[in-house]
Order: sequence, then structure tokens, then C-alpha cells
Amino acid sequence: MNTLEDTLVAALTETAAEIPADHLPPLQLPTRPARGPAWFPGRRAGNQFRTWLAPVTAAAAVAAVTALSLVLTLQSGPAHQPLPAAPGRGAAVLPPHYAALATQGTHGAASFRSSLVIRDTATGRTVATVDPPSPANSFCDVSGTQDGRTFVAEGCIVTVTGPSDAQTVTTSPVKFYRLTVDGQGKVSGPSPLPVPVPGGYDLDGVAVSPDGAVLAVASTDRSHESARNPAISLYKLGSGQLLRSWSWAGRADIMGRSAGSAPLSWTADGTTIAFPLMLDHPVNHVSQDIGQVRLLDTSAPGRSLRGTRLVLNFGPTPSLQVSAALEGPDSMITPDGSRIVASTAVVGGHPASTRLTVSEFSAATGTKAAVLSPVTVRGNNVLFQTVLWSSPDGSKLIAAVMPAGGLGPDRLLPVGVLTARGFTPLPGSLAGITQIAF
Repeated sequence: MNTLEDTLVAALTETAAEIPADHLPPLQLPTRPARGPAWFPGRRAGNQFRTWLAPVTAAAAVAAVTALSLVLTLQSGPAHQPLPAAPGRGAAVLPPHYAALATQGTHGAASFRSSLVIRDTATGRTVATVDPPSPANSFCDVSGTQDGRTFVAEGCIVTVTGPSDAQTVTTSPVKFYRLTVDGQGKVSGPSPLPVPVPGGYDLDGVAVSPDGAVLAVASTDRSHESARNPAISLYKLGSGQLLRSWSWAGRADIMGRSAGSAPLSWTADGTTIAFPLMLDHPVNHVSQDIGQVRLLDTSAPGRSLRGTRLVLNFGPTPSLQVSAALEGPDSMITPDGSRIVASTAVVGGHPASTRLTVSEFSAATGTKAAVLSPVTVRGNNVLFQTVLWSSPDGSKLIAAVMPAGGLGPDRLLPVGVLTARGFTPLPGSLAGITQIAF
């Protein structure tokens, strides 16, 4: 290991250690254009089918958003001077590896299809590249355990039709696959799993239990005009046996406010699953999406998600958003179950400005406990930042956050370790990466 790696590993395993920004290049991720009527981030299409904009349409969407003054520009900050976290919260070691979905190319159908890569967290080095087993031609979702040893990915078939200026992209589920990484970084798999994949466009996301034995599958019925009857089902990973299932009767969706992937998160003891719920709530005959975060006690009796505990109610979700290229959750529970980590965006003032944060809330009361990475941008810009991983008590996070200088012409977001002391970028370029699982 060289001096730079020694320095980085120390910074990533000790909360008090920090690396100056010029020691290593930030991990950069290009952002997507704003979400409008025809734009649905990644695979998550809310109440519509999953789809992507064709290149020409995407460019037009960006232009329209710019005309609406939705370009993010730093107004005040800085972005990486978080408020102090609660005293006495200790350091935590990051998982040694992470899995990522990487586009298979930059043009044509390959730009819509993904392979899976396993990376070393401390160095950014690619340990393995895994192609989807036939008949799948892409991976569409990925989840991992907190220790970075077990990953589950959904294989799918991505079909691209039509001319380049009017492409139609459809996905069909195939199978779930398991991959494991041992202590020396050796990758095994993908091994097919007998867990059934929800049909059509019904899959909202999956989450592997901390012990790697159970797979939580979130799905929503999208065969109607609006999403309805979302469900969470638990399956034995090895046998595919259905252990338990809960559902929410009515118009709703298990989806975060950013419509990102991987909406479910487990506590370390496997007794609680945090999930975002998007309620379809009509106001004056106009449908509004109400964003919530709820906790499911996996040992409690009953089969209704309506009996789960409401922790956070964010109210109506803005319909115009700036979405990052990296899909991911905008909320999660800390492994010790004490806090909910959630991205926030508050619009106010004349002229309008938007305050973005990654905040922590008490899982018991919903009260705000800490604010990290606050930044204010001009305009009614809403960007729900992605939270990828949390230490047991939430004192250390991995997140994609607004850079200190705001979004420039290249519209890149850095990914790194976020603590009360500041932000340390992870090494390596992740161009083409659409999902990350720790």
C-alpha cells in the first residue's frame, strides 16, 4: 500500500482524521436533467412506467428547466460546514467494498444497459466486473449488506427501439442474483436466487438483511392509472421461501421523494425496516404526492403497512426537481435504529432560494437531531441528495451531496464520507455509474 492509500484508509476509518481536498480527486457523478412530466429518474417512474428520455428530448428538458431558473447556483454556505453532531458518537469502519451499476457504453442501447462492478472503497480500484447472465442483458437494481460482503442484483432485459431522436426503452425483469466478496476481495457469483421478481414495472427495490439471510422486496401494483397497494415481502435468500408479507390498501407507492432506487433499509438486528411511502392525496381534485418515512416492525403481528409507525411526514413533494445521475435513497435508518437520515429541501423567500441539507431525525420522536452539509441555492431548486450508507449511530455517512461551489456547467456531484467534521471525497471517477450499494 502506498502513502496515499495509507492516508486515505486512515481518513475513512477514523472519524477524526481528515484529508485536505487536494490530496485526491473527488468521486464525481454527472447529474440528470430535472424531472418534469416526461422524466422519471432511472427505473423509478412513480405512477408511470419506468422510462428514460431520448437524448434530444433530454436536452430539451434541460433547456426548459434552465428557462425556469432551476439551475443550481450556490448562494450561501459553505456546503461542507455541518452543524456539530451529538457528543460522544464514535468512529466506524467503512465497508471494504461496494457494488455499482455501470453503463455498458456511451452510445445506443449500451448506454441504457448496466454491468455490475465491485470496487474497493478505500482506493476506488475495480475488483471485478460482472456481466448479466443470459437471458438478461442488464442489471437493473442492486442492494448490499452493511459489511460489504453480500450483494443482490436484479437481472433484466432492456430493449431499445426507435430512432436516436425518439427512442423507447423498456425493461423486463428476469431473476435475482447473489454475489459475495470474501476478506481477500475475491468475488463469487452471480448465483441465481429462487426469490420471485415482481412482474412488469412493479418492483420498487430490494434490501438484503444484515445477516445476508433474508431479502426484503418492495413492490407496487402499477397496472392501473395510479400506483396502488404497495407491499413489502420477506423471502429466505437461499430457498426463496416467503416468510412474511405486508401491504398498504389504496393509492400509494414505496418510493422516496427523489424516486430513487433502494428505498428500504434495515436495522442491524433485523427487527425493523424503514421505508418511504408516497401517498396519492387529492387536494381540490388535484393529486398531490405526500412523502413519508415509516418503520415496519418485522416481528409484530398483522399484515397491513397501515399499522406501521409514521416517523417523518414531509408533506407535498415538489413536482419539479433536479435529479442526480446516481440513483439512490433520500432517507434511511441508522443500523442502531436511533435515527433517520434524510435529505431535505426547503424553498422560501423572495426572490426564491432553497436550503438543502442532509439531516438526522430521532427515530423515536421524529425531531431533528443534526444537520449536515447545509447549502442554500438561488431559485426554487429542489435536489434530494442521496444517502448511501450510515455508520451504526449515524455519526459517519456516505452520501452524494452538493459541492461547496455549487453545480457548475458539468453538473457533477461529489460522493464521499460526511461527518460533523466535514466532507472527505471518495477516490476514483465513477462516470457512467447509476447505482451504488454499500
